[in-house]
Amino acid sequence: MSTNRPQDTLAGLQVARALAALAVTVHHALEMSNGVAGSFSPDWLTTGGAGGVDVFFVISGFIMAHTSFQTGKAIPSPLDFLQRRATRIYPLYWLVCLAMLSLMAMGFFQKQFLTGGDIAMALALLPGGRPIIGVAWTLVYEVYFYLVFAACLSLRSRRLALFGTGGLIVVFWGVGHALPIGPLRAFLTDPIPLEFLFGLGLARFHAAIRWQGWAAPAILVCAGFALMHSAPLFVSHATTHGLQGLPRVLAWGGAGLAIVTGFLALRNVKGGLGQALLTMGNASYALYLTHTFVLMGYGLALRREALAAIPQYLLVPPVVLLACLFGVASHFALERPLLETARRLPRFGTLGKAARCSESEVAT
Repeated sequence: MSTNRPQDTLAGLQVARALAALAVTVHHALEMSNGVAGSFSPDWLTTGGAGGVDVFFVISGFIMAHTSFQTGKAIPSPLDFLQRRATRIYPLYWLVCLAMLSLMAMGFFQKQFLTGGDIAMALALLPGGRPIIGVAWTLVYEVYFYLVFAACLSLRSRRLALFGTGGLIVVFWGVGHALPIGPLRAFLTDPIPLEFLFGLGLARFHAAIRWQGWAAPAILVCAGFALMHSAPLFVSHATTHGLQGLPRVLAWGGAGLAIVTGFLALRNVKGGLGQALLTMGNASYALYLTHTFVLMGYGLALRREALAAIPQYLLVPPVVLLACLFGVASHFALERPLLETARRLPRFGTLGKAARCSESEVAT
């Protein structure tokens, strides 16, 4: 591990992304195992992994600022920025939605009914309506952040764009409380978008950090993960789906900030485990979207009493491993070809080929 300032590589963020995706996958696997005879996971352990989403949000805020304001490079136009993000987010998401809708058409999920409006809003990642895949609620907030950030890129100033993005998100959060009760009010009054601002702030000030050795970054990372998994012990929450409101932002957003700050000191990743984490970091978006299918199979298997009676700590690890392998396979077989195709599309704005997104720009 090298603890010099991260200027040329974001390898540490890829590792952070891999661990965040793994945390979310374990969280959903433990939720699936709860309620059967062999369940074993206490509430704090089941709930804690949901904080991986908050790590993603901090990473997303950092990456958007880091890649948009690089010394010697032009600031992307709002249209160019939005096209890059759209081609990164939507193609694989739509493919996963198509797979889920196909399963619904074949008779699965008979209790779940989606209207045409629900499907249209879900495909566009707009707030309101019922989602096609449950994890897409985070992508709706990602798109919201992208739209606000893109609008502020038109100011053509790093400082103005960062402060403008933060100010608009805070203003919209406040305005949401004046709206009538409904999906839009619920969306805007959730403070979780404030976590993107943690990442924006980190991008503004991280270059000034001078690490002396590996101890301080390692302590930050360990403290962040400890807070993420211990927060459910002292923050009230109704279900294992996650914490809510400002307590979530303070606890899990703060944990995400500590984790991302610590991992920014990691410039070089070596060894088999390190390369595996880099690969999973590159595949984290595919893993995030596709692990649901593996867990659906796990849920069907648990309908058999013999399997449900087995101590689930024997089954959860191989299920999580299978989900990770499926996610990595989806990345290489589906996501990368889709990205290559998208990169050949005509670009808006003035950056042209220089605006191509890299593996490090994965949003979630």
